[in-house]
Amino acid sequence: MHSQRVLRDQDVTAATAPIPAATAPATGRRKVLIWHWGRRGGGVRYTYELVKELRHDPALELHLSLSRQGDIFTELDALGLPGFHIDTYTDIPSAAMALLRLPLVRSRFWRYVREQGISVVVCTMSHLWDVPVLWRRPRDVAFVFVLHDALPHPGDDVPIRKRMLDREIAESDGIVALTEHTRKLVTEVNHFPSDRVWVIPLGVFPYADSVTAASATAANRQLQLLFFGRLMPYKGLDLLLDAYRMLKQAGKNVALRIAGPGDIGPYQAQLAGLADVDLDIRWIPEEEVGAVFRDIDIVVAPYRGASQSGVLVTSGAAGIPAVVTPVGGLAEQVLHEQTGIVADAATPEAIAAAVTRLVDDAALRQRCGKGARRHAAEVLSWATIAAQFSPILRGVTPRRPGEGA
Repeated sequence: MHSQRVLRDQDVTAATAPIPAATAPATGRRKVLIWHWGRRGGGVRYTYELVKELRHDPALELHLSLSRQGDIFTELDALGLPGFHIDTYTDIPSAAMALLRLPLVRSRFWRYVREQGISVVVCTMSHLWDVPVLWRRPRDVAFVFVLHDALPHPGDDVPIRKRMLDREIAESDGIVALTEHTRKLVTEVNHFPSDRVWVIPLGVFPYADSVTAASATAANRQLQLLFFGRLMPYKGLDLLLDAYRMLKQAGKNVALRIAGPGDIGPYQAQLAGLADVDLDIRWIPEEEVGAVFRDIDIVVAPYRGASQSGVLVTSGAAGIPAVVTPVGGLAEQVLHEQTGIVADAATPEAIAAAVTRLVDDAALRQRCGKGARRHAAEVLSWATIAAQFSPILRGVTPRRPGEGA
């Protein structure tokens, strides 16, 4: 194992001693630390898939900083890369206790960066501990921030979360935005210098790699629709339920699977009387995600707003066409009539009309499914994404005082 030991109380002296100056790497390879202290979800998987490909770049020497409580920490650590790993938390009491250690963890984190001669730190997804750590960032170490969302999601948009996200953006020397929509927001709303923002799409999450798309040729077969994700208001499940009711009233032979964590209570009135609805309301562990997509014909993302969706890259890799609303960056992820259908509006009527096109036209459904799989393999592979990432990491430098935001 290459993991550094976690900071303990007895490390106070070492943690508070002056940080030595960075040393130039003897090998000539640029030293980059990939940093994400999240425990589960898309950020952890994004980090793993990106690192797995970037490690093959001979111009880079990769280091990692991860939470040992991460769902796939063992997989990441098994890549054999050096790193500074920490214990974060597993529940609310342990999170409160961990905050007491955060100043010491921060000191040890930057000491590791200095002692290893690291030139670039890359945060692969925002975390609540990032801003306190960045307060002590050495200004000659470049900080690259992978920006999944320029604004917090509705429901997550407490004022302090927005301020912390803005602080992370302002601290950045370069930003990798996952969609053009996010790039536009961060340059126009946060006034971040446009020449330091790069758009690199979200890569394929391999959860459904082994899933075979449902047969499109069986006559009179009930088509399976899927809504997958947290039950947050911005995800638009209420819009989909109204659309689904319209589809059933129109005699469409469809069923609906709803899977993900949250409170189903606000939707009970809409669910009442709806036939062929399967509910799996819980956090879906990584090892079970593939099964959620099994035998699905159409994935529906009826969002009121979104920068992008990991559900869409997962379904695309499985050859499942998608229906999305024309909001945020979703229309960048789904190519209209090539990998799915972009609805005319974020309304039940428009969603029902878009789903109907795929339900009624088996040839279109097949074509979009094949197009989604091809797009995932050619454009959204992690090898392709790493090839776009590498030049940024080799060339990014700290911003000069007064440059940009």
